[in-house]
Amino acid sequence: MTPSFVRAKLATSEPILTAKACYADPELVELMASAGFDAVWLCLEHRRLDPAVVYSLIQACRLGGADTLVRIKPANHADVLWLLESGTRGIMLPRVRHPDEVRSVVAAMKFFPEGNRGSDVIHADSSFGRVKLGDYVAAANRETFLVVQIEEPEVVPHLDAIAAMPGVDVLFVGPGDLTLGLGQTGPLDGPEVMKIVSAVADACRRHGKRAGIPCAADQVAKYRALGYSFFNVVSDYRCVVNGLKSALAAARA
Repeated sequence: MTPSFVRAKLATSEPILTAKACYADPELVELMASAGFDAVWLCLEHRRLDPAVVYSLIQACRLGGADTLVRIKPANHADVLWLLESGTRGIMLPRVRHPDEVRSVVAAMKFFPEGNRGSDVIHADSSFGRVKLGDYVAAANRETFLVVQIEEPEVVPHLDAIAAMPGVDVLFVGPGDLTLGLGQTGPLDGPEVMKIVSAVADACRRHGKRAGIPCAADQVAKYRALGYSFFNVVSDYRCVVNGLKSALAAARA
């Protein structure tokens, strides 16, 4: 099993940088993975993709030299097993409201004694059956990671319980949905949101976990100062939109 780039950095104080792939193009995903990011984030919450396409995107991450971080659908944990068997290292769990949801995903992700994941040792994550079962189980438990999204106001009272949970590695704030959940339409860094942002950082600090957030690259220093060290800083969509805008502006000037 190829070691996880994110897991390696979780053991250090280094920031972890990810990029989000919005388009289901393996060549583009491989390009993003090869740029030097620790992981490429694929979203299956807001997109419906053929499993064969998802597998090709996971392969592209492996070829490019980055972990795949897949956001699954809320309360649908059936996808976890085949995503991991396909070579995904990270699972992102959205719209969490209660610690029981997280426990369920940890159990689905981890083999005994950390969970109750079932085994079918002929897939990419087991080197297609070329690894001894004991070695594979130990490596799979060690090299996978879970990112829990904090984007529902109902989850705030449970931050400590989730951050303390074995198998949880990152608490990742979703400012957009969190703002909407508070009955607002912006700004995404309003006082109520920033209070929760601080509470997430405090819970992670107490329990030795990473606090994560999506932000512009020039905002990383700001959130680092608040205790954050796991960032999504760019997406292919933003690159395309900003590139088109810049090109038009330069040409018209």
